[in-house]
Amino acid sequence: MIPAFWTTAIAKSLSGDQPCLLSTWIGGRVKEKRPREDTGSLAIWKTNHTALLGKTVSRFTAEGWKCSVESFFRVTGQAAVISGKADCIAQQADKRPLIVDVKSGEPRESDVIQVAIEMVMVPLAWDSPSMIFDGKVIYKAHEVQVTQTHKAELKPKIITLLKQLGTMPRPEASPSFSACRFCDVPDSECPDRF
Repeated sequence: MIPAFWTTAIAKSLSGDQPCLLSTWIGGRVKEKRPREDTGSLAIWKTNHTALLGKTVSRFTAEGWKCSVESFFRVTGQAAVISGKADCIAQQADKRPLIVDVKSGEPRESDVIQVAIEMVMVPLAWDSPSMIFDGKVIYKAHEVQVTQTHKAELKPKIITLLKQLGTMPRPEASPSFSACRFCDVPDSECPDRF
């Protein structure tokens, strides 16, 4: 069975938001997750995200877009599987479809990369490889366009990382406070946790 990765993990590895490649490598192979210690913060984050997503969908719907929310996709390649959920895929006649991701927290470099990954993978998942999407990251106070240039520059890096993670032997851990703080890898898989 080939390893299966989530878009957010690939985006964080590409951006350096998660500098420990072992975290992503194990995440694609081990389904057991380390229990979260701060579930209260996660609950608050989820409610904030849901509220911002609802507001975003209402806005796009009022502008005449048909919105598909939390659209799951999965693409199986030769070395790896990548899956994700696009927060919103908006479509309107005579306009390029749009992939939107909402972020209720602080902006991170991986946010734009995540949308670029979705812009590359959703057409493949839909068996429409020539389909072109625009992209957008919506934060509480501003928006960031994800352009075709972003997608074109990131696509080979996305594919290379997926092939690397799918075929490489287990990498060494790169423990640090920031890398380990939100890492889902169970302690039994990584004794080097910081």
